[in-house]
Amino acid sequence: MIKIFFLFILTISSICAIQITQDLSFQNIYKDNQNNDKLVLMLYSAKTCPQCAYMKQKVFKNIEVKKFMDKQFVILEKDVNRDDLPQGFDYFGIPTMFFVNKEGNQVGKIIGSSRAKPFLQQIQNIVKENK
Repeated sequence: MIKIFFLFILTISSICAIQITQDLSFQNIYKDNQNNDKLVLMLYSAKTCPQCAYMKQKVFKNIEVKKFMDKQFVILEKDVNRDDLPQGFDYFGIPTMFFVNKEGNQVGKIIGSSRAKPFLQQIQNIVKENK
């Protein structure tokens, strides 16, 4: 009986899941061609996550990180407790950062928080690999 229940839940959740290219927030990023050269940094977080807050309040606001991110990425934040999460972007813990091209393909992923300098190196490598 329990197996049937979990199978039912899994089926319902896969029906409700949307493709990233169907997400209105994602569509709006590339709507006016202004962001065509940028990747989307889709951040999975939650209000109660201290590591998420650290990344947003400290690391993302670091001068070097901010300058690079403003040039290379558009941030799309998803609250794992409130928002519909796109199909195919599974996470184990938060924060999880998915790097997505305009076609909706994942081209990189970072799980967890880090200090500014190592994070900057990681995102620079992701951009370098996708140019």
